[in-house]
Amino acid sequence: MHPIVEKIKQAGIVGAGGAGFPAHIKFNAKAEILIANGAECEPLLYKDKELMRLFSNEIKKGIELAAEAVGASRTILGIKAKNSEVISQFNGLFGGTSHEIFEMGDYYPAGDEYVLVYEATGRLIPYGGYPVNIGCVVSNVETLLNIALSDSGVPVTETFVTLNGVIKNPMTLKVPIGTPLNELINFAGGFSVIGNVASLSGGAMMGSLQTDFTRPLMKTCSGFIFLPTDHNLVRRRGESLSEMKKIGQSACDQCTYCTEFCPRYLLGYHIEPHKVMRSLGFAGEQDDFWGLHAMNCCECNLCSLYACPEDLDPKQACVRSKRNIKLKDIPYTPPPEDLTAHPMQEHRKVSTHKLTRKLGLAPYNFEAYFNDASFAPSQVSIPLLQHVGSPAEAKVSVGDSVSVGDLIGSIPDGSMGANIHASINGTVTHVDENITIKAR
Repeated sequence: MHPIVEKIKQAGIVGAGGAGFPAHIKFNAKAEILIANGAECEPLLYKDKELMRLFSNEIKKGIELAAEAVGASRTILGIKAKNSEVISQFNGLFGGTSHEIFEMGDYYPAGDEYVLVYEATGRLIPYGGYPVNIGCVVSNVETLLNIALSDSGVPVTETFVTLNGVIKNPMTLKVPIGTPLNELINFAGGFSVIGNVASLSGGAMMGSLQTDFTRPLMKTCSGFIFLPTDHNLVRRRGESLSEMKKIGQSACDQCTYCTEFCPRYLLGYHIEPHKVMRSLGFAGEQDDFWGLHAMNCCECNLCSLYACPEDLDPKQACVRSKRNIKLKDIPYTPPPEDLTAHPMQEHRKVSTHKLTRKLGLAPYNFEAYFNDASFAPSQVSIPLLQHVGSPAEAKVSVGDSVSVGDLIGSIPDGSMGANIHASINGTVTHVDENITIKAR
């Protein structure tokens, strides 16, 4: 294992832009091209933009360390052209180096790694594959910041999040991992509306509905969009699978818009949500037959929240089909044809501005600038599982005194996982699937 990869492992770094895949596994590979993902395409989130604006030197160092680890001869920073201030900063930093900047349009989902790899390199990731299969490694800019810090022995103890929507003081800030969301809400002044509020954790498109504000923040948190509970996005997130199926099988008129706007379909992959909608009216083999058209769905939600004129939910139908096919262990064979992007791929990109208006989010879209005020939670509850793989094994007991950066959970022998570190100075008060630390 490369020394840099060992430092990444010890620091407990996971992918900050997705499901939390352990970074020491990703970077223990060889690749020709390293792509830094700063495309940030979820409406109302500003975390990556603010990180790049404030920590450009550290991100540059992270790019260089990551490229050294995988042996990349080419490095590309993918960023939206609208972020001209940030681009100017990196142009200055990259001057005299071989680092490249790839300026992207302001569309969704520009940050999807399949889309980003194709746009930046012209290469298509194979069916069921990963960027490394075509000589690329993609990493979120926060992950690269953490890699730079790990080179100095600093583990992951904080995460950056955007708070936006019906919050009195929209902002992006750095937060100790394990902080309860309600303490952040109070720090931001509470809500700007009277009545019940819910949050979309991770963004309006791919985020999950969260109404329990006592839950702790994890390494993979990127932001929270707070909305009134009567907002359409909150209502739709609350619909049950049975409601989706009943409405979908009776109302879908097979217009094909969901397919025509699907970013994976436009890249040439075998994915047709309108055919998956047919599965809702069948059972058994016919259900499975139509469900196979969902296997390459990336769950970006464009089909449901933008394309469908009937406000149906092809995305949830695709998720249902993928789950059913996996449970039944039904084999999927990709088409034999070579992957080729659709001729209209460039012309069907969905503007983030139009998407924001379509979602009913325009009144809540505030510039959530970084707030560098000191934030200190009264306690944290740090999950031992906040990554892909097995939970970390607790290395502390109730009553132990810990300091920021102390190892409190380690990767189980022979398992995939990530180390966990104390995020505040304090005393351990509880140990189960979470480790609770009371500040001192």
